[in-house]
This record gives sequence, structure tokens and C-alpha cells, in this order.
Amino acid sequence: MLVRIELQLQSQKDAAEVAQAISPDNLPLPNGLAVNTDHNRSMLSIQISCSRELKSLGATIEDIMSAIDLSLRTIQVVD
Repeated sequence: MLVRIELQLQSQKDAAEVAQAISPDNLPLPNGLAVNTDHNRSMLSIQISCSRELKSLGATIEDIMSAIDLSLRTIQVVD
């Protein structure tokens, strides 16, 4: 299974900060799971490749979205 999540953020700075903040969560990953995070201007892109159970993919997506939410809320408080 391959999932791509693209989020248009308010600025390039926000996209870069969120990408950096969630990237450490990408490693180490269990066998059969790969996550790549990138940004282009204000677009944050996350690609998840999973050969594990659907439940594992769902949990991974939930973890990533929670990390993104926390990062964005932190940016709002700091800025």
C-alpha cells in the first residue's frame, strides 16, 4: 500500500519546520514500513509505503497527523 498526504500550509517556513519536526519520528521503523517527508514551498508531502497490515498503516497515519498537529500548534504559540 502506498499513501501520499499533501498539506498546503500557510508558509514555506511552516512547511519546513513541520517537516523537520516530524522527520525524527520516521526512524527507526518496523520492517515493511517506510515514511518519507518533504516540502516544496508551503506544500508538506508525506509518502508512506506499507506492506504490513492495514491496521499498521492506519496507526502510522494517525501518529503522523498527530505530530503535524502538535508541530503546527507549537509554531502558533512560538510565533
